[in-house]
Amino acid sequence: MTDERRMDLFAERLDALGPDFSRWPAAEGAAARALTLRSEEARRLHDEARRMHALVGEAAAADMPNGLAFRIVAEVASRRSDKLGWLFASPRRFGFAGLGFCVAALAIGVALGSIGQPAQADDGGDFDFGSAFSLTLTDGDL
Repeated sequence: MTDERRMDLFAERLDALGPDFSRWPAAEGAAARALTLRSEEARRLHDEARRMHALVGEAAAADMPNGLAFRIVAEVASRRSDKLGWLFASPRRFGFAGLGFCVAALAIGVALGSIGQPAQADDGGDFDFGSAFSLTLTDGDL
């Protein structure tokens, strides 16, 4: 394995497992310790990971005012409900325009449905399409 690939794997493991080698699987932790003793670049990567780990720990332990997290969550929830709430807040929001649109859509649907009804035979039975097909076939159009 090349040194470059070894350093890439070491950096990936540092990101995944953290800088504390005692938390790594035993064999990997021992190999990582040995690598940091041999390689300046490995020591540099390990130092950077330790500093980053310490900064994250300090930020996590920072003292926040009481209830700040609850206020943040409440604000996010209220903004989310406001986005849809305007639509359902008042049934008169769209007033007669909304009602008119619904009536027009219903009328158009009824009109299109009545136009598209199949023709009925004179005797009240279903229309026979057989003669239309035989006429087409005898004319040679198909």
